[in-house]
Amino acid sequence: MGMLSRFRRRKTPYAAVTDEERIARYVYLLGSLPASVIESSHATAFADLPAERRRELFEQLRPFMAESERDAASDDPTVLARLFRRAEEHRARRAASASAESTIGPAIVTAERVDDDADRDDLVRTTDPRDGVDVRGMLASTGVLALVANQVLVSSAVTSYYTLGAGSLMIGTEPGWIGDTYDLGSAGLDGGSAFGGGFDGGGMDAGGFGGFDGGGFGGGGFDGGG
Repeated sequence: MGMLSRFRRRKTPYAAVTDEERIARYVYLLGSLPASVIESSHATAFADLPAERRRELFEQLRPFMAESERDAASDDPTVLARLFRRAEEHRARRAASASAESTIGPAIVTAERVDDDADRDDLVRTTDPRDGVDVRGMLASTGVLALVANQVLVSSAVTSYYTLGAGSLMIGTEPGWIGDTYDLGSAGLDGGSAFGGGFDGGGMDAGGFGGFDGGGFGGGGFDGGG
């Protein structure tokens, strides 16, 4: 797909894709976008969830809270998006570490046997509680995965990144649906809008442009693995 493809209109409306396709595209963006764009787009998406659902997600993401955030409102979509970003970053680091270990080969582990319950308790206490947080499975289990996926895909933060930000410089190397969805003609910059609204959601700030600050949270499909 050439650079000029950004200026043509899409032949197939974005709204025609299925929930499964939206989720697959959302997972791709999680592994591709800069962290700042991920956080900004999720703040927008979480704001559209019922407060009860936000509080439910917040409780599951508590292991990623900083001490200064202990008193944060449990239904604050901005704080929730920040915690989600940290959780995804942690998941990506663990996946990268596991991949590196599999490349090197089985590790040789030497350890003394755990002979009593006290030693077992010590091992449990040293386990990182963040490892047990499955961020993608969490969205699925609370019934909001499809909604969050769609809201992120149509967010002004993601649209800005691909039409005006760093993503526009590399859009020719992205999957075809990226160019078809976020080309300038369909993004509302020439009077038409692929999403029915153009830039009205604050994606120009809070990291909407993303910059060259990293390549997302790593790949991996939606397999429920945290």
